[in-house]
Parts: sequence; C-alpha cells; structure tokens
Amino acid sequence: MKTILKILPLAAAILLACCTNKQSELGNDNSFSGKAPVEEPELFAKNVIATGMNERDAALSPDGNSFYYTVQYNREVNAIAYIQLLDGRWTKPKLVSFSCENEDLEPVFHPDGERLFFVSNRPLKAGEKPKDFDIWYVKREVDGWSEPINPGSPLNTSASEFYPSFTSEGTIFFCAKRENSIGGEDIFYSETKDGKFLPPKNPGDSINTKSAEYNAFISPDGSFLMYNTHGRGEGYGSGDIYIAFKNDKGEWKKPVNMGDKVNSGYFEFCPSLSPDGKYFFFTAQRMSKNMTSGLYTYKNMLEWHNQPKNGTGDIYWMDAGFIEKLE
Repeated sequence: MKTILKILPLAAAILLACCTNKQSELGNDNSFSGKAPVEEPELFAKNVIATGMNERDAALSPDGNSFYYTVQYNREVNAIAYIQLLDGRWTKPKLVSFSCENEDLEPVFHPDGERLFFVSNRPLKAGEKPKDFDIWYVKREVDGWSEPINPGSPLNTSASEFYPSFTSEGTIFFCAKRENSIGGEDIFYSETKDGKFLPPKNPGDSINTKSAEYNAFISPDGSFLMYNTHGRGEGYGSGDIYIAFKNDKGEWKKPVNMGDKVNSGYFEFCPSLSPDGKYFFFTAQRMSKNMTSGLYTYKNMLEWHNQPKNGTGDIYWMDAGFIEKLE
C-alpha cells in the first residue's frame, strides 16, 4: 500500500476533548477512542454520530478538524451533517448550511481541503423541480461554505452520478450508468486539465462487471480502489466491499473481497479512508444480538429504535493497516 501518510490531530484531539471531559459538547459517552481499533471495526462516535438514525459516508477533513457524513431518514430524506473541533472540543452534530431542502449525500473533501464535493438532486436553477443526482461542490469561505456549484458536463449528465472520491492529484472517481457501461451502474474516472474535468473513462472489465458496481473510493495515490459489487461471487452477505490493487504496470489486478474484518452477513458499503490513510471507515446495517433474540416489549423496541446497531446504517472505523495485507 503506497498511500501517503501524515499525522492528523484526530486521535489525540478526540482523546483530549472527549475522554477527559465527559460533560463536553458531545455528551456523556466516551464517543471516540484515542486509537482506532486494529482487530475488529467498532462504531465511530457511538451515540453521537452512530445513532438510531441511518448514517453513512464518512469524510474527515484533511486537517482533521471536521468530520462530515450523511444522515438519512427512511432512506428518502438525505442531508449532510458535520461535527467540528472548536477550542479543543467537538461540537454536536449539525446540518451543513447548504443541506436543508434537497436530497444531499455522499460528502468528500477535495485534496486541496478547500472544496467539499457531494451528490444532490437539487435543481440547476432556483424554483425548478428536483432533477437527477449530480455531483456538486462548495468552496470554503471565511464564514463557512459558498453556495453549491455544479461542475456541469462532461462530469454530470442527464442521468445520475454518485459517490465521488479523489486521488491526491485531483482525478475523480464516481459511479454512474452510461452508454459505455459494461453492466448496470459502473465506476468511472475523470482526470483534470487546467482545473477542468476531462471526459470520464470506464476502467474496463477488470473493475466493472455485467452486474452493478457502486460506492467506489480511490486511495490518494491511486494504487487501490475499494467498492461494492454484486458481480464477483456470493461473498459474505447482502452486500460486500471489494478491493482492487494496481500492478507495477498500472493495470488493475483482479478485485478481492476485503474479508471478514469488514464484511459480514449484513450489508456493508460506503468505504473510505482518512486523508492520511491511517483510518478505514465504512457503513454497515448490523443489528445487536439482543435485538434478534429473547422476548420483545414495547419499551425495549422503542429503546432499540433510538440506538445504533438497530439494522439501519452506522459508520464503523478501524486501523487501515490490514489493507496492505490484502494485496
């Protein structure tokens, strides 16, 4: 694994902010640990980010001082939320200023740290009806974020585009169904020239299959790609995350299942890395064992509804060191 590493303040800051002061703005839980779990993934920010709602799409800022993610309600209402490190403490989750009316999801930082990309069905012009999903972005300003900007063609089309991610050089990977798709939804990538996106390319059948590929995340150095697919065998359950590495010639090797550290009998999706490559994030729709056994009461069912691991999406994290062993 060739991902460039640099130290971010995430672990140290979270440990200081949350563990030593349980009455912080994040509440009473030891919501973050000072070190990512190594052997098994754990809920990320339990009862703060990982709640009874449906959360997905982890995006840590390059400076490690903010964390963005998607909150879903009934899988039909999508909004982008964030927490921010201020004066040594993490704020409570809030919706971003530009995400309160349309369906917005899948945030990811551009490697310059000054732009936040995301997917939205917002209309191109105010007053128009919502359209298909496009890739949009906002620019960082002194007092927050700019109004959303649509980069237009050739990146976006009259069909939907989803789940952007970037190499450190600015090449964007995303998912879409287009005329040159091999199957259903495929993974595409678009390089940049003079600050503009070039016509997207399909990486071919070494990555895409006649089935569907989605939620693709490219490593910062472009040496490996993590994504969901239903075209590579049975796997562990309803949806698995796979990974493909490049060989010395820059060609994609055969994708491999990321294994039982990540995948299970439940649905796993939305893989991503922290900008320094140290932390691996993903979303899973898992259930606690006590929710699937024993006698039910109305009281405990209501409690489960408001807790993580109730079958809706939760964000998990772990040390990314295991990834290089998959090659």
